[in-house]
Amino acid sequence: MIETLVKPLNKPYCTVMGIINDKCQRCGAIIDSHDFDGFGRLYCRECLAYGKIADTTIIYRCERKITVKNHKIIMPFVLSEKQKEASCFVDDCLTQRQTGFLHAVCGAGKTEMLYLGLFNAMKKNERICIAIPRRAIVIEMAFRLMEVFPTSVIKPLHEYAKNDDDADVVVSTIHQLMRYYHEFDVIILDETDAFPFRGDAFLHRLIAKALKPNGVFFQMSATIDQELAKMIHRKTIKTFTISARYHRQPLDVPKIYNVMEMKTMIFGNHILPEIINMWLNRHLSEKNQVLIFVPTIKYGKLLAMIMQTKGFSTAFVSSESTDTTDVINRFRLRKVNFLVTTTILERGVTFSNVAVAVISADHRIFDLDTLVQICGRVGRDREFPHGEIAYFCEELTIAIQRSIKYIKKMNQRGNKEGLLDNEMPNMR
Repeated sequence: MIETLVKPLNKPYCTVMGIINDKCQRCGAIIDSHDFDGFGRLYCRECLAYGKIADTTIIYRCERKITVKNHKIIMPFVLSEKQKEASCFVDDCLTQRQTGFLHAVCGAGKTEMLYLGLFNAMKKNERICIAIPRRAIVIEMAFRLMEVFPTSVIKPLHEYAKNDDDADVVVSTIHQLMRYYHEFDVIILDETDAFPFRGDAFLHRLIAKALKPNGVFFQMSATIDQELAKMIHRKTIKTFTISARYHRQPLDVPKIYNVMEMKTMIFGNHILPEIINMWLNRHLSEKNQVLIFVPTIKYGKLLAMIMQTKGFSTAFVSSESTDTTDVINRFRLRKVNFLVTTTILERGVTFSNVAVAVISADHRIFDLDTLVQICGRVGRDREFPHGEIAYFCEELTIAIQRSIKYIKKMNQRGNKEGLLDNEMPNMR
């Protein structure tokens, strides 16, 4: 059901008070009995940014109409045998209403493995949501699904797009699920361990509220956080792992470059350390596209400016950017060679042929999961199955060491399972 604070026009609806038994009916938070506003009303602090919910607030709930359609599927390519196994695993979980987790290395084709399950669920007129932490990835996945399911209605939901009319599948940022109450038969959470969902009780409650009581919650990611690891160990969740990419080439292993006083040179002197400058110039001469990850927005703006003054064709995107989609498209069209970015592009976005650099890879924001996801930006295309990854750092952190260990472990597992054709190539 759709929830609104405004009385629906020409639609049957039911009502519920905003707070019942000290529980917010919009976000599920337990209200402190001392949280009164200036009018003496008990109210919810946790979802206050989305409009006040008080004990006198009326929430309207109404049905979202979906017409029956003749669903068709157009597969973009033939799945590998392992992908077919994973696809059947997803379909089985959705059919049998079992919580499942698809653990697949970056670039293994997780989205493509959903198609069979989505198709069969739509044929049963089930309501489906694919929840994704970040808006840019929501938009990209929605367009991919539109091409695969041409007769179905697929709609993206995010801060600037709210229309879910007649949608068989909504691809939504997690925050938009606040609008729903027991609406979806299936919720698939992509990048389940990503910021901001990881460790956020507020977002966990929104998913639980949007799912029907008999609905199925399915998760997928290339990395496993502690919560998921415990569930897998206790066997409370069905799991399927794919340790290699569909093109049967091993994952690229990062190379570490030790750069002394890097932050001092960049922030204090506004210069590029020579080893970074040489690395960038080599890729410029080879006409390579390069994604450059930085730990903070301030860092990224400064680095992009320094690179531009040195003649590198450079753009920058972050969570503050209002033109993210345009900048990404310019990079894809090779109108800029270097794209400096925060971790906003660590997941979900696919580029055909890129190299990756992580500047100040020893910064605390670059934990194990983040570094593994960043490394997964290279080698995603069958035509370009490998790409160079460079960690530029002043110290060798545990996260750096573990990310390299994880990648090597997946390559070893993929080789053992017969999923790889070649040994790891020698990267410069």
